[in-house]
Amino acid sequence: MESKNVVVIGSLNFDIIVKQQRMPKKGETFIADELIQSPGGKGANQAAQCAKLGLPTIMIGKVGDDRFGNALLGSLTAVGVNTSYIKKLGSTGMGIVHVVPDGDYYSTIVKGANALITVEDIDEVSHVLEASSFIVLQQEIPDEVIEYVISKYKHTNGKIVLNNAPARVIKENILKCVDILVVNETEASFMVGKSIKSVSDAIDMGKEMLPLTGGMIVITLGKEGSVVITPSYSEFFPAENVLAVDATGAGDSFIGALIYALSEDLTIDECMKFATHVSAITVTKEGGQHSFPTQGDIESILFKN
Repeated sequence: MESKNVVVIGSLNFDIIVKQQRMPKKGETFIADELIQSPGGKGANQAAQCAKLGLPTIMIGKVGDDRFGNALLGSLTAVGVNTSYIKKLGSTGMGIVHVVPDGDYYSTIVKGANALITVEDIDEVSHVLEASSFIVLQQEIPDEVIEYVISKYKHTNGKIVLNNAPARVIKENILKCVDILVVNETEASFMVGKSIKSVSDAIDMGKEMLPLTGGMIVITLGKEGSVVITPSYSEFFPAENVLAVDATGAGDSFIGALIYALSEDLTIDECMKFATHVSAITVTKEGGQHSFPTQGDIESILFKN
């Protein structure tokens, strides 16, 4: 089998996770139960999960020249991500996450160095992107960089994966070049202008969006599961029944696992089941990247095969 790798271009945030019984009301000072400091950012999270599963992973992005940036570089390096192409500039992006007892969370992002990535930075690593099997992008870095990468590398052998999170309006000519679009139900609703109230709604919405993309859409539905839509196929994959402790980063864990499974040339069904299993393990543990399972943590029959 041909050796495959992934390049993730995206955000690196230092997360401050606050565990509390509920969100405060307007003007209220509410006492939290616990504070956890953790590496995060959608880009870094997805890179970390790919690497923890054994897929050769390169991260491209920016952190601040500060202790938070050093911590992020150290955490990614520790799980096997190649951080050679991450630059230091300005202050590190931050994520403030409030987690309530049922595992749901509320997140606020401070862009920091993530907003300083430029197309010139991309040109400097063109040799890396041209040789990649997967180019993975999210929406926590500037629009012009996302569009530049997709338009420039659409004709390479690698697949372009876009996680439209946080959701933005994407130009039609750009979206058409995306091989795999991954969104949650809120992001899908934003893109289509309709709400998702059921699994069938999600599948219908995916079918409506499909002609605008390069051929595959995955919509995650939180506790319900996820759906996948291609030109010839659509299916619902229920979430595993586990005791959720913290859903922080679960969507990123799902995406990282999906990309890993695709790199192993598994069927779409196998890829979706594997990603569902990995993200289920993630929500049973506290924190972001720390909760992502490694190869050794996976006991799935799919993985053993």
